[in-house]
Amino acid sequence: MYEALTEEQVKARILARLKTPLLTCEGSFTGDIIAAMATEICHCYHAMDALESMFYVDETSGTYIDKQASAVGITRKVGTLASCTVTFNGTDGATVPAGAPFYTAAGLAFYLEGAATIADGTASGTLTAAEVGAAYNIGAGEIVSTLRNYSGITGYANHAATGGTDAETDAALVSRYYARMQRSPTSGNPYHYQMWAGEVDGVGYSRVIAKWNGDGTVKVLLASPEGGAVDAEIVSAAAAHIGAERPVGPKVTVLSATAKILAVSAAVTIDGTTTKAAVQTALEKAVGAYFKSLVAGSFTANLDAELDVIPEKTYTVLYNRVAFLLLSIPGVVDYTALTVGGGTANISVAADEVPVLGEVSVS
Repeated sequence: MYEALTEEQVKARILARLKTPLLTCEGSFTGDIIAAMATEICHCYHAMDALESMFYVDETSGTYIDKQASAVGITRKVGTLASCTVTFNGTDGATVPAGAPFYTAAGLAFYLEGAATIADGTASGTLTAAEVGAAYNIGAGEIVSTLRNYSGITGYANHAATGGTDAETDAALVSRYYARMQRSPTSGNPYHYQMWAGEVDGVGYSRVIAKWNGDGTVKVLLASPEGGAVDAEIVSAAAAHIGAERPVGPKVTVLSATAKILAVSAAVTIDGTTTKAAVQTALEKAVGAYFKSLVAGSFTANLDAELDVIPEKTYTVLYNRVAFLLLSIPGVVDYTALTVGGGTANISVAADEVPVLGEVSVS
């Protein structure tokens, strides 16, 4: 707004307003006073540039996003900790102490909740992630080390970890803020159910089907912040939160959207500025972002109560859009044999589904 304003411009404007014939050259008393005033006034103008991001927040507004959101009762989701079961083998009576750290090959840390003591050759416990985040939703057997050997313990193995979600990004918080301001969630209307669902960690998008099973029924479909399906723990948390907030009466069903897995493969011609491995990585990122944008756009719209038209409420993954994304990658000259979901046509996605990128192969 005022970023182009300079001290010299302010000084010139002040001088232009003087009516008395005073000496105002550099080094004069009047000139020095006006120069000092111009500097401070210019600083004030430049500080006013911050007002726009305070009152009209976007994802670059920093702490003002949280301040504006809190004014309408929205707080940033802080993320949740992943956890998993771990099984120990060893000599009866051997103990692994509470708080013992365990690590994946990538260095992700987990801590044992409560001591585990071997009985009949085995014991089990719960490992909880050191930090919040979806990265801690590791697979079975990915815990590979600990800080020291525990006497009598001959081995350990973890089950798959679940429940980890990332802290809410600035962009996601801004999106929830404007949804709250623009869609008028009230009195248990569909926007209200969307708002309640969005307050739960691990939920990025949701859509509501009113009267999906007759009067007094509501279905809420959930998708992750990345636009994929959500796990059972998030569905349970969302159902509990909505159940505590909703008006008395409606029977609410909360489900994850169904993942429609779509693999992408292509043979490409490249120049000397890139590699096929780099093209594959870039294509994964681009197509994943495209699928996420489809979910974000489609799930913004709630579904009406006419069950006979819900099958018509599809959205489409465009084959040519994927082709465009591939050709937009720097270094890609041409492609052949591009397939999306095993074919070369547009793909229809049902109202209760989300497109999820499967294997990406570039040859």
